[in-house]
Amino acid sequence: MRTSDSNSRRRGSSLRRFLGLAPRSGEEALDRQSRLRALRDAMEGFMAPPLSESEVLQRFCQLMRTHGLAQWVAVVRPELEDRLDVLALAGSHAVLAGLSWSFDPDGDGGGAPLALVWREQRPFYSDPLFPSAALRPWRQRMAGHGLHSTAVLPLTRRGQPWALLVLLHHDEIYWSSDSQMLLESIVRWLCQTLEYRDQESFQNLLGRGLAVANESVVLTDAQRRVLYVNPSFERMTGYRLEDLNDGSLRVLQGPDTDIHELAVIDQTLRAGLPYSGTLLNYRRDGEPYWNQLSIVPVRDPNGDIRHYLGIQRDVSAEKKLVSQLEYESRHDRLTGLANRRALDDELEMAMARADRYGTRLAACMIDLDGFKPINDCYGHDAGDQVLQVIARRLRNSVRRYDYVARLGGDEFVLLLERVSHPAELEQIFIKLECNVNEAITLRNYQQIGVRLTMGVCLYPEHGARDAGELLRFADQALYHGKAHKETRERYWTYYTETIGAPSQTNPQLSGTDKGWYR
Repeated sequence: MRTSDSNSRRRGSSLRRFLGLAPRSGEEALDRQSRLRALRDAMEGFMAPPLSESEVLQRFCQLMRTHGLAQWVAVVRPELEDRLDVLALAGSHAVLAGLSWSFDPDGDGGGAPLALVWREQRPFYSDPLFPSAALRPWRQRMAGHGLHSTAVLPLTRRGQPWALLVLLHHDEIYWSSDSQMLLESIVRWLCQTLEYRDQESFQNLLGRGLAVANESVVLTDAQRRVLYVNPSFERMTGYRLEDLNDGSLRVLQGPDTDIHELAVIDQTLRAGLPYSGTLLNYRRDGEPYWNQLSIVPVRDPNGDIRHYLGIQRDVSAEKKLVSQLEYESRHDRLTGLANRRALDDELEMAMARADRYGTRLAACMIDLDGFKPINDCYGHDAGDQVLQVIARRLRNSVRRYDYVARLGGDEFVLLLERVSHPAELEQIFIKLECNVNEAITLRNYQQIGVRLTMGVCLYPEHGARDAGELLRFADQALYHGKAHKETRERYWTYYTETIGAPSQTNPQLSGTDKGWYR
C-alpha cells in the first residue's frame, strides 16, 4: 500500500526528517549525500565472508539504526500462523512479544502490515495524513512502545519470498517517493548481495565436489545398480563400468571385507540417510585397499530417492601411516619391545585379570650391571646392539603370555602372570640369568658380557594398591639389590626384603606354598 504523490513538498520534508538530516542549506545537502555514501560503503564492507548470513543481517539492522533510518529494525520470516522467525533484530524484543498475525486477511492480525506485505509482496509505508481504520490495532500496539511510523519491505531470494524488513520510528514520518526509492534500492542491494553469497557458496561446494570427483565417483540408481563410474574409479579398482556384473559393486568385496560394515551401509541407505565410513575392498588384481566411502542419496523434487552418489578415496597409505604411528607410540624404536605407555595400559589389565581369576602377578624391574662401561669403551652403537640382544633374550626366556617392556636406557620390565608356585618363578629367573649372561659378540667380533639386577613385587601379596605403586615397589627392590650387589646371593630381590620383612614368597624358602594361596 503506497501513499499518493500529492503534497510532494511535505513529503520531501518528510524524507529529510526520516533520514535525520533536515537539510536547510547546500552544505547540509552535501552532508546528507556524504552520509548516504558512507552508509553504502559501510554495508559493502561487512558483506564479505567470513561473516555468516546471520551476522550480515544483524550488522545490517544495526547499521540502519546507526544511520538514523529507524529506531527499531528487524528482519523476520513468517513460518506458521502466529509465528515469526526473527533472523536479526536491532531493538527491543518486547515489540514482537505476543504479536498476532495471519496469512488469512480475515484472521487475527491478517490486516497488519507484516501480513499485508507478505501476501502482496509490495512495500508498506505508514502515512499519518491518511490513516487506515484497519491499521488502528497495529498503530495502537506500536504507540504503546513509543513507535509511530512503520515501513515494511519484502526480501526475496532467488525470486521467491524469503523474509521481511521492518523499520519502526519514534516520529511520524511522511514517506515520500524519494525516501521509498532510497529504502527499496538498499533492500534490493541487500537481496542481491545475499544471492551472490548463495551462488558463491554453491560454487565453492561444487568446486570441492569436483576435486573429490577427481579421485573416484560412482552414480547408481535407486536399486544401487551402477550407472556411471569416473576414470579415477577405474584407476583405483581396475574395473570399468562394463566389468561390473549386473551393475553391482559386490566385485569389490573380498575375504576380509567387514560384513558388519556392509550391513551398516545397507541399513543406513534403506533409512534414506547418507553414509560415511571406511571399508576394506579389493582391486581387480586381488590387492586389498582401504576405501574411504561416502554415499549420499539423491532425491527428486518430491523427496523420493532416485539415485545414490558415491565418493571413494583410497586411504591405504593413510591407514598404514596411522598404524605405524600407533605402533611407534606404544613400542620402543630400538628394541621393538613395549614402551612405558603400553606398559601402563597392560599393567592395569594384568592386575584386573589377577583380581578376576584369583591368580598372582609378578612385576620385575631389571637393570643391566656394567652397561655404562660398554658405551664408554665401545661406543653407543655397541651399546644399542647389546640392548637389542638383551631384549631378544628376555623375550625368549619368558612364556608366551608374559609381557616384556623397555622403560629407557638399560631398564626393562617383565610382567609374569598366572604365577602359582615359587618354583615356577625360580625356573623363569634362572632361565633369564642363563640366557642373559651368555657372551655377546659385537660387530667388531669383540665379546662382552652383562649381568642383571632385578627387583620383584608380587601382586597382591606385597600390598600394592595400583599399577603405579606396583612398579614403584619393584623399583625399590631393584635399587636395594644394586646397593647390596656384593653381598647378595642372587640377582633378584623381593620388595618385602627391602623393608626388613622376611619374604614369604622367596623361591629359596623350603618347598612351602605359604603366601601363595589364601
